Amino acid sequence: MEWSGQRVFGAGAGALLGVMLGLILLSASRGTPLAIIIAGLVLVVLVVNLIVSERMVSRVITLAAQRTQLIATGYAPGEPAPARVHRVFGRAAGEVATMVWPGAQEPARLAILHVLPQNAPPRSVYALLPMRYGIEKGAAAAVVLDPAYPDIAILDDRVPLDTLRAIAADGRWATVRVPSMFVRQGGPATVVACVAGLLGVLLFGLVFG
Repeated sequence: MEWSGQRVFGAGAGALLGVMLGLILLSASRGTPLAIIIAGLVLVVLVVNLIVSERMVSRVITLAAQRTQLIATGYAPGEPAPARVHRVFGRAAGEVATMVWPGAQEPARLAILHVLPQNAPPRSVYALLPMRYGIEKGAAAAVVLDPAYPDIAILDDRVPLDTLRAIAADGRWATVRVPSMFVRQGGPATVVACVAGLLGVLLFGLVFG
């Protein structure tokens, strides 16, 4: 998926939030009512950020369900890879087909998995995990990677238990660093922008206050 828009928005929201927090601190220290107004604006920024994040998650869920259907039915290619579940979102996220039952749809949860592709660097991917399997964080999994969308994977529920045990025992999980979705989606830039905005306002207040 294309994360450039998400990165730009995150950096902008972070900078704005940092500036507002700085203004709140300055206003509160001087006993002015401006702090209350700015606190309300901070709440607005946080709500907007939440809405944007939810829309992004919805797009990921829709895309993952569509690509799973295409790959499971053989209309799109896929690459097998070992994986380990990094995070599972608690609530149901719609329905998804599986490699075993490509013609059926069943409730699933969105998850972030770490994968070790054969011909590419390790990476994080999104996948929809059928709820009936009860897959939780830390579990080994076999997936089929989507060449057209490197951020999407499909749970391969055709593999036997021995294969999953071998994936779980793979020593690379303890040594290989897998880049996180937080980094790929611009999380560090958001944090840096927020801190820069906050420090910038505080420094301005100290110099010109």
